[in-house]
Amino acid sequence: MAKSDADTSIVAAIRQLADDPVGVRLTAQARSDLLAWDLTVDDVCAAIRAWIDGGEPMKTIITKRATGHEGKLAYVVKPRLADMVWYIKVSVEERGEPGEYLLLISAHPDH
Repeated sequence: MAKSDADTSIVAAIRQLADDPVGVRLTAQARSDLLAWDLTVDDVCAAIRAWIDGGEPMKTIITKRATGHEGKLAYVVKPRLADMVWYIKVSVEERGEPGEYLLLISAHPDH
């Protein structure tokens, strides 16, 4: 298994925030992704939690084409969801602040 390059504290924060799908915010791209595949935020959060709980690696990236989020840190997991491998990109916004939240940037089948 590949080693996660995301800091353990960020992985823990993402895991905790994924426990509350109601508090997860979506970009327009993520909303479109979920609608296209008939998935819910709950589905994606469950997949994120299972990925982290399974000890799978989380990759750190710098966003390139995420409108309004270009050049920011994001984190990628590739769990199985709906019988396919998915590419799920998230970020933790307002890190360490009372309003901290998980932003789902995109979620689509991995190509």
